[in-house]
Amino acid sequence: MTVLSSSALSGKQRVRLSQIEQAFAVSTDQLNTIVKNIRTELSLGLKNDNNSSLSMSPSFVHQRTVPNGTSLGMGIEASGRRIRITSVTFDSSITHTSTQVFVTPRGKSISAFFEYTAFCLREFLQSRNLDHEVLPLGITIGLPINEERISEQAKEDSLDLCGRNVARELCDVLVRGHLPVRVTSVTNNAVSRLVAARYGDKSTGIAASFNHGVNAAYFEEMANIEKISGMAQGLVAVNTEIGRFRSKTLPLTQWDHRVDRESRNPGSRPLEKLVADQYLGEIVRNLITDLMDERLLFTQQTDVKTISTEYTFHTAYMAPIIESSRNARAILETEFGILADESDCQVVRTLCLVVADRAALLAGAMLAALVLKSGSRSVALSGVLFDVNEKLSTDAVNTMRGLLKGVKVEVGFQHRGAEVLGAAINEASI
Repeated sequence: MTVLSSSALSGKQRVRLSQIEQAFAVSTDQLNTIVKNIRTELSLGLKNDNNSSLSMSPSFVHQRTVPNGTSLGMGIEASGRRIRITSVTFDSSITHTSTQVFVTPRGKSISAFFEYTAFCLREFLQSRNLDHEVLPLGITIGLPINEERISEQAKEDSLDLCGRNVARELCDVLVRGHLPVRVTSVTNNAVSRLVAARYGDKSTGIAASFNHGVNAAYFEEMANIEKISGMAQGLVAVNTEIGRFRSKTLPLTQWDHRVDRESRNPGSRPLEKLVADQYLGEIVRNLITDLMDERLLFTQQTDVKTISTEYTFHTAYMAPIIESSRNARAILETEFGILADESDCQVVRTLCLVVADRAALLAGAMLAALVLKSGSRSVALSGVLFDVNEKLSTDAVNTMRGLLKGVKVEVGFQHRGAEVLGAAINEASI
């Protein structure tokens, strides 16, 4: 048994953990098959008939080497909870940036939400004396976009913008408010991060993010994209929506099926639900509650009401829990009111490790497929999942390199908010 072990564990606990480890195991042969299948789906998504689970949406971002002037970028979280605004001034390079994050009051309607974004822009411009000339604004959002409209309500906590034309609706409130801003583009966060990464390193061809969702964008030759055939040659950014990838080769367990069935979008985004920050903690929580029902965990008299509530076990808990029993005991007591003994801590540590290890393997397979499809040898990574779990990010990169069998790939990590900078860079490049 390769999972964490301890003399504190009973024989029944060891047997059950070994069974769980086996259920979550992914062999090298499976990973290679997943890489092959993702590459196939990426290629199919570029064709006119698009018989692929991936949308593969081209995005005509601007790639001028030296952007000009001052531009604005606005990032809207998928949940709508935060709005991040950045102003960027360019000369021969970025000479000045200023960023402010606004927290959206809860309970706002969609129309009130757009009114609030206009309020945020006014506050930002006036506080920085930027309201004396019309500035271009690029909007970036963590939701799928198709022909300027939000095409999917993808996340558990996402704002219901499905079918809404964000640019048009925001333009309407800006005009009514007489704000000196011109909305010139709406892009998905993956594409915006790719633009930002490309600005910093011209060799970067892939940007992959591991946040509450999972997505990636890369540069593709226009000649390879049937759905835009006949257009000028050159590179175009492609938003893959790779979290939608589905295949019988994905290592789904009974706990994955349960999380999917009880999610906001059952049957959708199967790869994302095995890797994303939104779901890993919930998978662990389901494992925990099942072992509680089997009388293999928290058998002492203790309060288990909180941990029995869905989405209360956050993925951010996993890395410190894996690190030590002391951390596990502190988190279980502080966050859930559970008084855990040593065997409880060892069991929870093992469950976190098993789920995190599988996520790292699948993330590595996803990255390997993107490298092989794009031909790029430089990848930019970002996301809260990697921010809170350094081991998982290291294991994912090592898995990618192992699957690529000697292909050298440069890997860089982007800071939080890179998508907003990318939206501003795109506007200044027009």
